[in-house]
Amino acid sequence: MTFICRRGPCTPFHALQVSRRFMNNCLFRLPLPYPAKMFYNTSAVSLYAFKERASDPDGRASRMTHAPKEKANRHKDLPLPPEVRQRFQQLQASRRFTRDPEVVRQVLVRAPNWVGDAVMSLPVLAGLRRLFPLAEITMLAVRRVAPLFAAQPGVTEIIHYPSGRGKWQVLWDLRGRFDVALALPNSMESALGLWLVGVPSRVGYNTDARRFFLKEAVSGHRDLAGLHTVFYFLGLLKALGGVATFRPPTLFLTPEEEFNGARFLEESDLPGQGPWVGLSPGATYGPAKRWEPSRFAALGRELQREFDARLVLLGGKAERPVAESVKEHLPGPVVDLVGRTNLRQALGILSQLHLLVTNDSGLMHAAAALSVPLVALFGSTDPGATGPFTSRATVIRHLQPCSPCFQRTCEVGYPCLTAISVDEVAAAARAWLKDGS
Repeated sequence: MTFICRRGPCTPFHALQVSRRFMNNCLFRLPLPYPAKMFYNTSAVSLYAFKERASDPDGRASRMTHAPKEKANRHKDLPLPPEVRQRFQQLQASRRFTRDPEVVRQVLVRAPNWVGDAVMSLPVLAGLRRLFPLAEITMLAVRRVAPLFAAQPGVTEIIHYPSGRGKWQVLWDLRGRFDVALALPNSMESALGLWLVGVPSRVGYNTDARRFFLKEAVSGHRDLAGLHTVFYFLGLLKALGGVATFRPPTLFLTPEEEFNGARFLEESDLPGQGPWVGLSPGATYGPAKRWEPSRFAALGRELQREFDARLVLLGGKAERPVAESVKEHLPGPVVDLVGRTNLRQALGILSQLHLLVTNDSGLMHAAAALSVPLVALFGSTDPGATGPFTSRATVIRHLQPCSPCFQRTCEVGYPCLTAISVDEVAAAARAWLKDGS
């Protein structure tokens, strides 16, 4: 992997170690475990990942016009990057896990509360399957993320974690069922919940004074600063025997879900035979992560003109006003699905897209985990920590003196977002659509 910074070529170690005060000199702090090159542009930061070529598929392409190619090596385990292995050595569990892995039959995982975080935690599930090959995995998840785990290998049950007082009854009813449990959120509530369930081995990071409620509390999480969130979650497995390889975030769909996604798009009756391009103009976090709707619309017009692209708007119910603003600036028809699908339906449709152009959002991470080519636009957040974990992405980000501020709103006019031009996003999209992968 080659990293280019203002001082010339640099090493993955340098790119990983660079702190905020050197952010303008180096592209990213985290090298992705893929064959990629990164180019620094003084007007923008973009990750151009050289795509893996895949052979033409037999199934999905026959079901729809101009269908995406099959994704290569989606389920391949990868070795941990050397720097990540070194950081993991700094982690320490409060108690040594001594149980025979073959007697561990029931594992409970308290899932993160947001779609993007939940997707980035998926490698933990693959790691648990390697550590405990005979175990069944139960997910305890809030309703907005629970559907993500429906088809994941090893997951045998998904329990909805309600809000309000009802959560305590749910937890009490689970007592005595599990051998091992992990609290992926860093909240006190998640650790307290595992304690109430009475699991013998309770794993989580030693944050927010949670040590009393955890049996295998993992200390040293601050040594993981600068790593991608995928590796932050994976570090918890150090308490259960460690991890040498990992599987990048991968979402699984049933054949029926993929077929229904393809059929829905074909039955939308949009004119033309061009590629399906998704636009995701919203972001739950706030306006500091949202590129202007008028620019999404201008991009859509350009892709319609050049590629005869058929546009699909995607997002949640709260993003309806943003979607309406985009449609106001689009002269032609568009498939508007914002707030009109459930999560599994949205995943099926995402899987059929040739490209997704998106803000930093849960849908961005879902598309990456489905190996859908994407162009991701970053404002106040840090792609080194929460960028799309895939080689099939272009990340566009304009660094500012305050980057990354992680604020939801901006008092100085969102310069990190307004600096992203339609032309540069169109160029990134054009590269993926011309490649055809």
